[in-house]
Amino acid sequence: MMARIATVVVVILGMGLGVGFGGQPSRPAAPKPTEILQGEIVELKVSGRGLTSVEGWMGKERIYFHPNEAGFYAALVGADVEAKPGRAKVAVKGITPSGAHWEIQIPLKIKAKAFKTESFSVAEEFDQLSAEVLDRIRREQEQLARVFASSAAKRYWDSPFLAPLPRDITSPFGYRRVINGTPRSPHTGVDLKAASGTELLAANHGRVVLGGDFFYSGKSLVLDHGGGLHTLYFHLSEFKAEEGMEVRKGEVVALTGMTGRVTGPHLHWGARMNGARIDPFELVDKLGGKAQALQRAEIKIERLVK
Repeated sequence: MMARIATVVVVILGMGLGVGFGGQPSRPAAPKPTEILQGEIVELKVSGRGLTSVEGWMGKERIYFHPNEAGFYAALVGADVEAKPGRAKVAVKGITPSGAHWEIQIPLKIKAKAFKTESFSVAEEFDQLSAEVLDRIRREQEQLARVFASSAAKRYWDSPFLAPLPRDITSPFGYRRVINGTPRSPHTGVDLKAASGTELLAANHGRVVLGGDFFYSGKSLVLDHGGGLHTLYFHLSEFKAEEGMEVRKGEVVALTGMTGRVTGPHLHWGARMNGARIDPFELVDKLGGKAQALQRAEIKIERLVK
């Protein structure tokens, strides 16, 4: 059965907003919380007659809303693989045709997801890194963080998304290892089986914003698909696209390899949605995939703005 994407629909009715105490515009009532599992995505939609702008924030992360042909402003929100279970909210605001400002808090309920865990021990010398290597790792992590903190406001991608390789997963998203009794960072992508030199396809339209050689991930490529969405391609043997290049969905962007801290050739494929580390197959399964007509589980909330 094809996965469904949960969709919150907020309908702003009327041509203007009332004014509350202190001369401030009244706020439409918030919808009920929508559940989202760690590492997954949810879609937010805002509709109203002639809305001229919609923007959102989840904490410090900007949520990019884009108009579509159905008259909605839509945005994707991801829950990080290590997001704390509990309540979260997306602050959304916009302007009506009359020039009145409105805002609403869209609540989310983040739920824990069960991920596979494996515990094992290794000799201590294989689990230690020098100060020089640790400094290199820190600098590389800072570089990647800067890349993920910036995204084109324009949405380049369209449905469906493609997997860069056939879906032969050797290590799943969220997989956790406990080495010598110490929990390690969760696996923030999926490992796909591939012999060295296999061609990799761009998951969707975008721009190459990073191409480099890193300690853990080896030769690595990052695509910005706009609207806060990035996809990552690690352990490559060769680049077929350079930084600054625009690529189209399905184009060959690199060749697989075994560079970086790995034991064999494969592709580590990952995704970031507004900085949240999500399962990249969420994009394939819930935003088109093999089925052109996506079935959506919609929660429709209508509130009259007086």
